[in-house]
Amino acid sequence: MTAFPIGANAAEARADGAKTARTAEAAEEALGGAAFLAVEELPEAFASPQAAEAAFPDLYGVGTYELYWREGAWRVALRFWRPAPPAPVARNVAAAVRRPLGHARTPEEARGVLGGPAERVSETLPKLYRTRHRAMAQWGALVNQGLAEIVEREGKLAVAVHYWRPLTSAARPTPLAPAERHELAERLAAPLKPSDPQAPLDVGLFESPAPENPDIVLAEEGDGRVRGE
Repeated sequence: MTAFPIGANAAEARADGAKTARTAEAAEEALGGAAFLAVEELPEAFASPQAAEAAFPDLYGVGTYELYWREGAWRVALRFWRPAPPAPVARNVAAAVRRPLGHARTPEEARGVLGGPAERVSETLPKLYRTRHRAMAQWGALVNQGLAEIVEREGKLAVAVHYWRPLTSAARPTPLAPAERHELAERLAAPLKPSDPQAPLDVGLFESPAPENPDIVLAEEGDGRVRGE
C-alpha cells in the first residue's frame, strides 16, 4: 500500500520531511482532523515522459504521481492527504447540504454545535445520475473539498455526503441544538398564519368555488350547485 505525503497543498506535501500515511485513519491522526486524498497538478511542464521521469524518479510504480498530456506538454499530478474543511453539522443528510446547523472538523467542535455527542457519517443523497459529469455539475464543490464522493448505486451514480450528526440512543435522544432551540422559539413567538385564505364556511371539505364564478360550488365528483341551495 502506498504511503502518500501529507500537506495542506502540493507544495507542502512535496517539502522535505513531510509526513506520510498509508490510510485515511493514519492521515487524520497526524492532522488531528478529517483528511481526504487530493490530486493536484504540479506547475512543471515537460517535453517528454523521460524528462518528467528525470525530475520525478518515483513517477512510475508507487502511485504517488500521475503523468498525463495536457495543452501540448506532459504534466505531473501529485496525490497527497489534505486536511478536509469543516464538515456540515446536521440531523440528516438533506439538512447537511441545504441548511446545516454549523460546521466542525472534530467531534468536540461538532458537540459544541449540537450540544451533545456527535458522530461523523457518510450518507447518500437519493438522486441518481447517469454520468459523473452531471453529478459533479451539482456537487463538484463538495467533492473537491473532500466533503462528498461519487458512489455507484443501482447501476447509476449517487453522491455520498460526509457530515456530523447527533449520536443518539433509544434510551436517551439528543436534545435540540442551540440553533434549533432559537429557531423553535422564533416560530412559537410568531403569529399563526394560514397558507391559503379561509374558505367560506358553507364550502364543504370535498368542494371548491368555481374559478370562473365563486358563487358556484363544485363538488369532488364534478357536479355543481349554487351557493345557498
